Formats: sequence, structure tokens, C-alpha cells
Amino acid sequence: MFPRPFILALLSLLAGSHALGEPRPWTNAQGKQVQAEFGGLKDGNVTLLMPGGQNATVPLASLSTEDQTWVRQNATKAVTSSAAPADAARIPWDKRRMPTEVKEPMLYMNIKVVKEVPGECIYESGHFQFKTSAKLGAILMKDVCRAFESTYELVRMMPWGIIPKPEEGRQKFQAELFATRDQYLASGAPPWSGGVYVRNDKVFRMPFEELGISNTVGANGAYYRKGEINNDTITHEITHQMMHEYLPYMPVWLIEGLAEYTSNLAYKGGVFSVGGDGVAFAAKQSGSRNRGLMRAMRSPGGWIGVKELWGYTTDISTRNEITSFKLSDQGNPRAPMGNQPPSMNDLANRYRSAHILAYFFVHENGGKHLMRYFDALHEEKKKWPAFWEQVKVYNEGLKKLRPAYDAYRKAMKEFMQQPGVKDLGGGRFSYPKELTPPSPPPDPPKEPEPPDNTDPDAVCAKHLNILLNDRTLVQLEEEVRAMFAKNGFSL
Repeated sequence: MFPRPFILALLSLLAGSHALGEPRPWTNAQGKQVQAEFGGLKDGNVTLLMPGGQNATVPLASLSTEDQTWVRQNATKAVTSSAAPADAARIPWDKRRMPTEVKEPMLYMNIKVVKEVPGECIYESGHFQFKTSAKLGAILMKDVCRAFESTYELVRMMPWGIIPKPEEGRQKFQAELFATRDQYLASGAPPWSGGVYVRNDKVFRMPFEELGISNTVGANGAYYRKGEINNDTITHEITHQMMHEYLPYMPVWLIEGLAEYTSNLAYKGGVFSVGGDGVAFAAKQSGSRNRGLMRAMRSPGGWIGVKELWGYTTDISTRNEITSFKLSDQGNPRAPMGNQPPSMNDLANRYRSAHILAYFFVHENGGKHLMRYFDALHEEKKKWPAFWEQVKVYNEGLKKLRPAYDAYRKAMKEFMQQPGVKDLGGGRFSYPKELTPPSPPPDPPKEPEPPDNTDPDAVCAKHLNILLNDRTLVQLEEEVRAMFAKNGFSL
């Protein structure tokens, strides 16, 4: 996360001599010049929209100093040559409908063996690449693929307007499957987890034992299926992966609640029964699955209430209520991270409560507010890449200046020890006329301004007013209870 002292000041964006939607002259370090529109800054590269309709990508560092300065000042205002494909494919929220069932996408079910060597095997389906630490049989891989591809189709078909696509820099979604739990834990997975999507690594991880895979190899040296594929844990974590673009802008209770919602849908033979999504709140039948996260829990979890749940914004293990998303607002509390991990029963209560509230928003008023909320997130996520590019450039600028500032501090320390030099406090000092203080280093670069004066640490609370719809948390609590009572479910 961007260091807080560096985001408290605002950057004054200077007006350029050319409108962003008009061609301007661009000069490289060798003095060569072209006319083009500014198409954006990404990963240190500048996109130039050429008059003939073609795009060119050049490193920011290859441009003249003046052009580099202009880009940094205007990165958040860049024009684009056409609408993003995800925008063109989105259906207006009032035209979307909740599916009653979702079937596996047969078009993407073919398994390709990319690599099979001891200790590392790679398989691919239509949307996923699977890296495994041991060989898996063809039939088993087909079953695993069905669970992954069905979840892809489920999230795509839900009326939230999500069009799943691999994380930036990836051709397919990545999954890593481990023959032993020790290998899984060595990857950094939480010890109580049965599977995990690691957003920073952009990868889903799971041990064989949670997939329903044998703990011994078969006659052909490949592992085989010994029972039911654990689709509940897969669906939970893959839901996170399908929604990865939206996760930075959502509170964790909603992130986990929607993943619990999808993972509790009845699933059999590659078909999700969405129309029966309330069955998860009926009495648990004997022999019900208790794997993944739930295998470490001693209870199915209970309702903690809207007001309590609403405070789990940035971490499911620590309550961190956010009262304002504005960077300029003072008194926006941040709860310290707890030293003790929560009990598994506490986690069970939070996950179940998140599921309950997510279910409410899925069905309230036909899911209208949830669909509109995701539309707002879709627009929000477009605003931040340019800011983080500016942060990267800003931090690089500070890094380059650090030796000059270190040298200045050292020189000032030595100067203050000279005879006759007096420290007057508050950064002021006096000195004899025959002495000359060290020259100050260059001014630091100006700090980037986050979109809409939004606190990057609190952006997850920015659009929650859409879900609240002018209600208080107390009123929302009453409506949740009323819906569940009407449907015959207990909290």
C-alpha cells in the first residue's frame, strides 16, 4: 500500500498546452518528433494514438524530460481510442436476470497436457492452467476441470455484470495443486485453510486431499479420484479469482459473503442449481460436507448482526470500521491489527453472517442494488491504474533523490557542530558570517492525487451507500430479519 505520509498532500495538475484529445508533439531523447494523442501510461510505458489510427507504445524514460513531466501531470486524464471490451459486453443492469441453473461450458472442457515431469506437471483447459506437483490421470483432470470451468460460468452468468478475464499479464487463470499438505503450506497458505486465492500472486492453491484425490498413485504413476471433487472450496476461492478486478474496491464481508453464496449452491454433474440458493439456510442434514474452511470450525456459525458485520472492511480477522472514504476527512478511525488470531468459531460466525447479508442483497428488490453497486465498481476500477503508475514514478523519483538527502543530512549534522552555529529550534539556526551552510537538495517530486480525493485504504467503503439505499444499519438489520422470517429461514 502507498505510504500514508506520501498521500496526504495533493498534486496540482498543471494544464498542458494541448488538450488531451488532440495530437501534440512528442520528442524522444534523440530529438526525433511525432504528432500523436496521449493514450495512457501503464507499467512505465506510454501509449501514443497515431493520426493514422494505429497505436504505438514507448517507454516513458525514452521521451524528453518535458514530455515525461507532461505525462506524469496528465496520466489520470488520458483519452482512450475506443471503449473497453468489458464495457461493450456489459448488459444494462435492468436487463440482467438471475439464472435458475448454470451448466458447465462444454466448449472449454478439453484438457491439454502441456508438461508431465516428476515434481511438475502442467495441464490446461479453456480458461485455466493447472500446475501440479504430481501427475494426475486424464479422468481426474476432467473432473477437476469441470469444477473450475463451471465456477467460471457461474460467476459470468450471475447478474452482477462481471466478465471474468485472467489477471493482468496472464493468458489463463492460474491454479496450483499440491500432492501433500506440507507442500501446500510451504506455499504460504493459511494453516487452517483448505484452499486459497492469493491476489498478490494471482493464483489459486489447493492440496490434493481437499480435492478428493487419492493419497497414493495408481498403476500408471498418476493420482486418481477417490471420492467427490470438493467443489465447495473450489467455488469459494475461484469466485474470488473471477472477481479479482473488483476485490480492491469491496469490503471483505461482501467479498467473502458472495464467495460463500456461490459455494453453497447445490452442485451436481457440472450443474449449479441457483434457484435453490436458500437451501443453505435450512437445517443441515447428517453427512453434509465439512471440508475446506469449515473443517476446522466447530459450529456452522451464527448471525452477528449487520452493524457488527459492516465493520469487517479490510480483514475478516479484525474489525476495522470505516466511517468515510474521503482522504481529506479527519477522524476516519483505523482499528489496529489484532495480535491474537480469531477463534475458528468467531470466523464461522463472520463467514455465515457474510453469506446471510450477501444472500439478502442478491434477492432484495430483484438484486437491483447489488447490480448497481457492481456497475459503480466497474467504473471505479478504471480510475486507479493511472494513479498507481504515478505512485510508481513518484517512488522512483524519491529513490533517486535519497542519496542527495542523505548527503545533505550528513553535511548539516557536521555543519551544526561548527563553532558559533546555534540550533534555534523549529528547523531554524544561526551561524557566523564566515560560514556557509550546505546547499539544500532538490525539492521532492509532487505527490499524486488519488481519484476523487479517495483514501486508498478506505476505497472499499466508497460505494456502500448504493447497497444501503438511504437506510440506516438498524433499518437494514430489520429488513434482513424480515426476509429470512418470510422465507422460513432462521438466523
